[in-house]
Amino acid sequence: MAGKIQPIDIQRELTKIKHPELKKDIVSLGMIGSLEIGEEETSILVKTPSQDRRIQIGLEAQIRQTLSKKEGVGKVKIKFEVDPKMTLDDSNKILGVKKVIAIGSGKGGVGKSTVTVNLASAAAAMGYKVGVMDADIYGPSIGKMFGVNGKVALKAEEDKIYPLEKDGLKIISFSFLIEEKQPVVWRGPMLGKAVEQFLYDIVWGELDFLFIDLPPGTGDVQLSLAQLIDLDGAILVTTPQTVALLDANRAASMFQQVKVPILGVVENMSEFVCPNCGHSSAIFSKGGGEKLADSAGTKFLGGVPLTMDVMSAGEAGKPLVFQEPEGIIAKSYKNILQNLAEEIKKWE
Repeated sequence: MAGKIQPIDIQRELTKIKHPELKKDIVSLGMIGSLEIGEEETSILVKTPSQDRRIQIGLEAQIRQTLSKKEGVGKVKIKFEVDPKMTLDDSNKILGVKKVIAIGSGKGGVGKSTVTVNLASAAAAMGYKVGVMDADIYGPSIGKMFGVNGKVALKAEEDKIYPLEKDGLKIISFSFLIEEKQPVVWRGPMLGKAVEQFLYDIVWGELDFLFIDLPPGTGDVQLSLAQLIDLDGAILVTTPQTVALLDANRAASMFQQVKVPILGVVENMSEFVCPNCGHSSAIFSKGGGEKLADSAGTKFLGGVPLTMDVMSAGEAGKPLVFQEPEGIIAKSYKNILQNLAEEIKKWE
């Protein structure tokens, strides 16, 4: 019966309907005025600024053809409401995802993926609905940090793929699609297409946050991402030493050039905490995160200490935030997340 299907299921099908002139789907354009699912009938109100009946007929035909393949929809009733003052929303958004945040760095080795995994885990532990997208095509590591090694048989439906669900998070990584030792030898256009599919061909569902772990540097993936989706902001990850700051500043400049708000800086490995005596030592210098935040004109979100448990957790495939919810690392990420939430509000 039609009543068993959910509005989000209908909306997902309607994302396949492209506007003939704008070449974007009618959901992301804001054309779906209402959806009512009854016992025998599904009613859809389509709002449009165009009086052109040919466009309406074409859209109606697409809608009927698409929904006829969906079990449980029932009879479809489509009504068009013409509003000449209506402005179509041509922004690039993912259906159901409230905030999309990229996490980047200017260089490798600063623990960017570790920060992504634990920040996402902290958000999930606080009750948020969270997804993690591993956009590092050449060196995907998010899967391993969640205890998933090698190729994964992901659920697929028509042209959509469902992300892996682990520890209360939804995760997608290129490592799920290839054999563990298989090299990736791709050029720029192929990287861009992979990023597009990860964004729009994955069934993310309802999310409060989608965190995107970027590859190091300022290359094709970063530029493709900025073109494909309206990011709500970016987080820069650095370590305290000067050489990391130089590269992180380049990443900051890149985000500024492509008009992506920089929400703040996270300083990873801010100090080393001795596992025996608990003494803290600034083995990688001190204050680098604050310096980067000042130079980029953004907020210092917080620092994360380096502990032996952090390193072992990454190898074990269980984020330390989950292992020790009241530990120093979990408290650091909760503080960062609270500061991040404040920054997001400023940009809204």
